[in-house]
Amino acid sequence: MIYVEVAVAAPVRSTYTYRLPLGLRSDDAGSDEGLIGRRVLVPFGNAVVTGYLIALERQKPPAELQYKEIADLLDDSPLFPADAVPLFRWVADYYHHPLGLVIKTALPGGLNTTAERQLCLTENIGRQAVAAVCVDYARYDWLLQLLENGRLPAALSKKVLNDRHHRAVVARLSHEKVLRIERRAAQDGVRNKYERCYRISAALRQSLATVEVTADAEAGQLADCLAVIGGRQPGKAERTTVATLWRLSRENGTSDVPRRELLAAYPYASRIVAGLAAAGAIEVVDRRVYRSPFGDLLPYYPPVAQLSQEQQKAIEAIGHCLDERRFHTFLLHGVTGSGKTEVYLAAARKTLEAGRTVLVLVPEIALATQIEAHFVSRFGTLVALLHSALTPGERFDEWSRVLSGEARLVIGARSAVFAPLTDLGLVVVDEEHDGAFKQQDGLRYQARDAAIVRASQHGATVILGSATPSVTSFFHGRSGKYSLLTLSRRIGGKQLPGVEVVDVRGRVGSEGTSLFHDRLKAALQETFSQGQQSIVLINRRGFSPSVICLSCGAMVECRSCKVTMNLHKQTQRMLCHYCGYQLPSSSSCRSCGSTQLQPVGVGIERVVEALAELLPQARIARLDSDIAVDRRAFLALLQAASKKELDVLVGTQILAKGLHFPGVTLVGIVLADTGLAFPDFRAAEKTYQLIAQVTGRAGRGESHGRVIIQTMQPDHYAIQYAAQHRYQELAEREVMIRQGAGFPPFSRLIFIVVEDRDESLVRRRATEIAQEARTWVRERSASGVLSIMGPAPAPLERLRDRHRWQIMLKGTAVAALHDLADHVSRTFQRSGREKIIIDVDPENML
Repeated sequence: MIYVEVAVAAPVRSTYTYRLPLGLRSDDAGSDEGLIGRRVLVPFGNAVVTGYLIALERQKPPAELQYKEIADLLDDSPLFPADAVPLFRWVADYYHHPLGLVIKTALPGGLNTTAERQLCLTENIGRQAVAAVCVDYARYDWLLQLLENGRLPAALSKKVLNDRHHRAVVARLSHEKVLRIERRAAQDGVRNKYERCYRISAALRQSLATVEVTADAEAGQLADCLAVIGGRQPGKAERTTVATLWRLSRENGTSDVPRRELLAAYPYASRIVAGLAAAGAIEVVDRRVYRSPFGDLLPYYPPVAQLSQEQQKAIEAIGHCLDERRFHTFLLHGVTGSGKTEVYLAAARKTLEAGRTVLVLVPEIALATQIEAHFVSRFGTLVALLHSALTPGERFDEWSRVLSGEARLVIGARSAVFAPLTDLGLVVVDEEHDGAFKQQDGLRYQARDAAIVRASQHGATVILGSATPSVTSFFHGRSGKYSLLTLSRRIGGKQLPGVEVVDVRGRVGSEGTSLFHDRLKAALQETFSQGQQSIVLINRRGFSPSVICLSCGAMVECRSCKVTMNLHKQTQRMLCHYCGYQLPSSSSCRSCGSTQLQPVGVGIERVVEALAELLPQARIARLDSDIAVDRRAFLALLQAASKKELDVLVGTQILAKGLHFPGVTLVGIVLADTGLAFPDFRAAEKTYQLIAQVTGRAGRGESHGRVIIQTMQPDHYAIQYAAQHRYQELAEREVMIRQGAGFPPFSRLIFIVVEDRDESLVRRRATEIAQEARTWVRERSASGVLSIMGPAPAPLERLRDRHRWQIMLKGTAVAALHDLADHVSRTFQRSGREKIIIDVDPENML
């Protein structure tokens, strides 16, 4: 008997020990270690649930305890390698999340974690036994079907059990042991995809090797070869089918020819292949095929002819660490256009040549779409893509390619940190400063931090790359925790763009005024007249961020969230960007019934409209999250921009994330200071990063670039530093401010958010949590290292019909801070509709 540790896919923090019957161990399991990483079906309370086998119990558990048996082993082979388990455990512990749900989040979607019930007739039970319990059994169609087939499909069983009257009949029959309810794993939503192929049999292939098979297959030798196999003279269609199959196999360089290719070359073969297979002339095989997410739009990027001295120095430093196979983190601070990607590629090549694997993380799916072209150009089919925009089938197949070792370099957004790579040698986190690496719901993990921990567990090297590193990473680089590598110059001696700050107080967005300052207008017109390209940044989706009633002055708010509705003029809808609630743009005011609704503020659609009026002949495209979610549309837009088929590209912050447009010489920022108003201690840092990153899109080609920043706070230090490309001064000032206030990197934060439909219950529970936390700190005399702030209403007080209050835990002692969060989690169990969220290292302060 083998005892195993199982993490169930349920909201429980503990793992459980089960017995694995010898009968469930398949012969192809290999060693016992080959069991780790498989899904199992286990009894859990009164239910049967899916779990993940994560360890073998090396010591026999105490004899006085009774251990339940695993009901079923669901997978023939592991879904994740055993060396991924330490990462799962760390994520579960650090982010206070159930381990089974961590693993469920990590695995590709479509792998079911639920059990379904089936009604089954007891063996040797007939109509008489059923009639003895249920006289009028013939009234029930489902019971007649059960008598005929012995069991009901899961869907019909569920329907029967959900009906109160039918459920009573089932209870009587079950009590008399006429039927039973079986629980089994629900069928997966994704599975391996197979393609029907044909191959010429070994005997016939040996004969054909000496024959020159012609396209019309009329040669007598071919007929003789087939006669030897089938014992008779073949017909013309049979000879043509074999000749076509032989030709295609030699052209493709493989013995297996897909059915679709054979029928495309000779459609009549569909009637012939069965007979040839029965005669032993050909073999029928089902070959696994992978659904590729790459498509055919990726551009090719050849290796660069020569690296800069700074690039070579960085590659050399990273290379020493790779050779030593030791964990170390490098912060690669390179200005925009300095060639950070080439450093990544060189490090990846060295890692792959050493037989190890590579993980490349990017903050946005759109950025993965651009960077993947560079890696595929160098490493071809060794590259796999993992992110949430893939179809379930594509993600499952890419995961399978990585797990099998066919793909050894993974590119992806957040969730790719869990890719089933073995012998990890290099981790690259591009645009490491980006807040998109932090998941904002469910498992609220920080992919950058998880990647660093994963690298430490495998002796891998980490490269954190950015033109505007996070202040925390800058602090670690300056203090020696990370090794700082600098790329201070653009490739080819290109200069950073010149930047002009223009004051638009009282000018932009108000009634009767232009969205563009005269300086930006003139620059846009001049750039267009010279045949060059422009980028215009406005970090707001839709036409306007709010709508006001001109009759009563009320703002149009979402019915479920305490936020204003955004007007999307293109779809003629008002939309809540938090819950998705929509109203027609022609709706009337809920307060007074007036239809006099006026859009207020500036969004991307309004900027596009204004640009079309300013430059009526220009080819203008829009890029925001609504567009980027479509991979093919996004790639087509990138290609159009690179081919200069666009004159002006208008976008939100997605434009600032590492995209390369050599033809862009002008960048205009419509409202640069909107982020400064956010209640976030990182507001100035994030504003600087956004401006500096989008500024870096200008002047990357042969022509010098320029940037015009429109702002209502022209004297703010974040705006001034960004205009002067002075990152270090910005970072040092932020470090000084945060040291005085005790914010990261000089402390750690954990947010506790309480949500419920009843505002009074939320307020009361948040108060209880804060009081309990303060008592815990006081009893342990930990007030010198831990502090409690709140409770208070969250800045977004109501979302999706749920009121929200928050408490901030701040501490300089990390272990004590997490002990406090664990205490809160254990003491205040979720009840009813209430939700208590623990957000470690919060990125979103709203």
